[in-house]
Amino acid sequence: MPLPTSPRRSLALSPRLMRQRGIAALELSLTLTMLLMFVCAVVGYGVLFWMQQQLASAATEGARAAVYAQISGSNNVQGDACVAAMSVFSTGSAVACATTRAPCAWAGSGGQTANCATVAMTYNTQSWPLLATLQTFIVMLPGTNKNWVPTRLSSKAIVQISQGTP
Repeated sequence: MPLPTSPRRSLALSPRLMRQRGIAALELSLTLTMLLMFVCAVVGYGVLFWMQQQLASAATEGARAAVYAQISGSNNVQGDACVAAMSVFSTGSAVACATTRAPCAWAGSGGQTANCATVAMTYNTQSWPLLATLQTFIVMLPGTNKNWVPTRLSSKAIVQISQGTP
């Protein structure tokens, strides 16, 4: 490569190089935008999976408490189960708990009817700002479906709490 003939010429940028710098800035902004959207999607879906795991854990804890309440002779098995399940979450969270008692779908030992408790946990995802932001980014993408983020997460645990006549 030949050396520049004048020091002034080496410091000045040609119009072609100036245009190249503008294209590079445009490419950088488009790349960063796509990278930001990708990172937000990964974080948003990570939050969904984490919350689903928390709901499953809470339902399991509630089912465990229902068995313990039945064994200890509590009069309010359903209430004890929901109290234990909701203790996983902070107060004022958008998580709802419902416990029902019904005959199990399976027969107990000796063919007797078994009594089961079902602890169901639900969460409205629209109440979490991070997921609302993720939904906003998804809607901005051309040709995408708006149902990528579920509006409700749920989990339930079923446990046998007694055998024979409840």
